[in-house]
Amino acid sequence: MKLSDVGFGNRIMIFVLLLLVLPVLLTGYMLHIIKNSELSLLEQQKATLNQAAYLFDQSINGSLQQYLESHGAANKSREEQTAILGEMVNGVINDIRKDYPNVHIGLYSKELDVYFDGSQRLNENFSLRRKKAFDETLDMRKTLTLNVGQEEGGIVEIYKPFSRGGHVEGVIRVADYLSEVGYYGKRREVETTAYAIIITVIIIGIGGALLLFRQFVAQVHNIRDGVRRLEDDLTRTLPTAPGELGEIVNAVNRFAQKIADLNLYNETMLASIDDAIIVVDIEGRVMIANNMAKKMFNLPTEFLIKHYKKLLPEGSPFVELIRRTMDEKKHFKDLQVPWVNESNNEMQLFLSTSPLMDSQGRVIGAVLTSRDITERVKLREKAQTQERLAALGKLVTGVAHEIRNPLTSISCYIQHWQDQQNPSPRALSIMNREVARLDSIVDQLLYFAKPAEAKLIKKDINSLIEDVLNFFHEVYHGKYVLIKDLQRNIPPVWIDPEQIERVVVNMLFNAIQSMPESGTITISTAHCPNETVQVSVVDTGCGIPREHLAHVFDPFYSTRPKGTGLGLAIAYEIIHVHGGHIEVESEVGRGTKFSFYLNTKEEV
Repeated sequence: MKLSDVGFGNRIMIFVLLLLVLPVLLTGYMLHIIKNSELSLLEQQKATLNQAAYLFDQSINGSLQQYLESHGAANKSREEQTAILGEMVNGVINDIRKDYPNVHIGLYSKELDVYFDGSQRLNENFSLRRKKAFDETLDMRKTLTLNVGQEEGGIVEIYKPFSRGGHVEGVIRVADYLSEVGYYGKRREVETTAYAIIITVIIIGIGGALLLFRQFVAQVHNIRDGVRRLEDDLTRTLPTAPGELGEIVNAVNRFAQKIADLNLYNETMLASIDDAIIVVDIEGRVMIANNMAKKMFNLPTEFLIKHYKKLLPEGSPFVELIRRTMDEKKHFKDLQVPWVNESNNEMQLFLSTSPLMDSQGRVIGAVLTSRDITERVKLREKAQTQERLAALGKLVTGVAHEIRNPLTSISCYIQHWQDQQNPSPRALSIMNREVARLDSIVDQLLYFAKPAEAKLIKKDINSLIEDVLNFFHEVYHGKYVLIKDLQRNIPPVWIDPEQIERVVVNMLFNAIQSMPESGTITISTAHCPNETVQVSVVDTGCGIPREHLAHVFDPFYSTRPKGTGLGLAIAYEIIHVHGGHIEVESEVGRGTKFSFYLNTKEEV
C-alpha cells in the first residue's frame, strides 16, 4: 500500500503514535537497560567482594586470640595488643590488595573494638553506620550486604563474620566505590544512546507532521479554490484528493451535480409555468426569473444579481409589494392589480408575494408571482353583462309582478270613487297601505340595484348585536325567546355598522316571520381560525324546503305570500361587499340557521 492511499486520519494517528508511544517505549527500554546494567554490575562487584573476603579469611591462620598468645601479648594492654594484631592484619590486607586493587578490605575486632583497614590508624576509624553494621553482623552471625548511595559516590559493602572454632571474633568488611569501577560512565553511555534515539524519533515525527500538514493545507486550498469555481460553474468539478479529503471532494462533486440537475429541473419547470415568477435575495438582487417574467417585465439578458428596483418598472406595484413583503414579513395573496405596460397596453394582473425564511425564521428574500388575467377579466365582464341582461329580464318581471298588485287595488278603488263620487275611509286606508308598499318596494329595489358604499371601520360586533336585540326585546317582549350566545374577547371586525345592522335586522325579521305564533331565536358569535368572525341566527320556525335553499338569495324569490324576496338578496350583496360570505342551513319543521362571516383584518 502506498502512503498516498492512507487516509489523513490514519497518517495523523501514525505520527501521533511515533511522537508519543515510541518515546515512551524507548524510555521504558532505557530504564530497563539501566536497571539491568546496575544489577549486573552490582552482582559482579558482590562476587568480587565475596572472593576477596574469602581470600582474606583464609589468609589469617588461627584465631586472633591465639595469635596474640603466640606473640606473648595476651596479658598486655589494649594498645599493645592492637599494635601487634594490626601489624599482622594490615600485612594480609596489603597482600590481598595486589590481586584486588579497587577493593577496600578491613577487619573489625570485637574484643579490641578496633577496625584494621591496612592503614596505621588504629584508633576509632569507623563511622557509626559501620559500627551499626558490625554489631548487626555479629548478632545475626550472617553475611550482610549493603548498597550505600544511588548517585556519584555510591558504595557496595559486604560484612562477613570472622569466626574460629565456632566463636565469632570480629567482622570482615570488603567494599567497592562504584565511581572507581566505571559504573556511572557506563550508565551515562546507555542514557546518552537512549536519549539520542528519542530525539531522533521526535525530529522525524515533527518533520513528518509538518510535511503532512503542508500536504493537508495544500489540498484544502485546492478544495477551497474548486468550491469557488463551482459558485460560477457547477460543471467545473473539484480535482481528486487522497484519503478522507478525497471522500469530501467526491461528496462535494456529487452535491454540485445534484444542484445542477435540480437547476435544470427548476428551469424546465419554471419555463412551463404561465405565471411570471421572480425571486430576490435579502439584498434585493434578482436570483431567479422565468421566461414569463422576462417577457412580462421586459427584463434584459443580463438580469441576474441586479437589484429588482432597477429591473422592474418604476412606480409599478411590484416594487412596493416586494419591499413590504421583506420589511413586514407579510404574505400578499391574489391581489388583482391593473397595470399599463411599456407598450401602453392595460393589463389586469393577479399578484402574490411571500417572504423566504431560513430555518431560524430570518427573512432571506422574497418571491413575486404574477398572472396575466386580462383575457379572463374581459370574458368575465362579458359573462357578467349577459348575467345582468338575464337578471334584468327577471328583475323587470319581478318588479312588474310586485307593482301590478298594488296598482290594481288602487285602480279599482279609483274607479269605485268615480262611480260613487265619494271615497270611503276604508278605501283610503287600503290605498295608503298599497302606496306605502310600493314605496318600500322601490326603496329596496334601489338599494339592491345600487347599495350604498361601505365605509369600513373597526367595530365590536357583540355591541352592535346587543343594540339590535335590545330593540327587538322591547318590541316582541314575551312572545319570542331571544337567546344570546356571544363569545367573549373576540377581535373587532372591519364593517360598515349601518349595513351590517341592516343584515342582522333582516335575519331577525325573517326568523320572526317563520314563527307566526311563537318560538326561540338564538343569535351567536364565534372567532374562527381563518381570522374571521362568525355571526349566526337560528330559529325554530317552519324551515325551508331543500329545493328552495339554492334560491333564497335570489331577488324577488320568496316562500312567503307577501314577501318581496329582496331582503336576503340585499344581505347577500352587503356581506359580499365586506369580503365575507353567507350560508344557510334549514330543515322543514325544525328551523333555519343563517350564518355570515366578517374579516378581522383590513384588506390590502
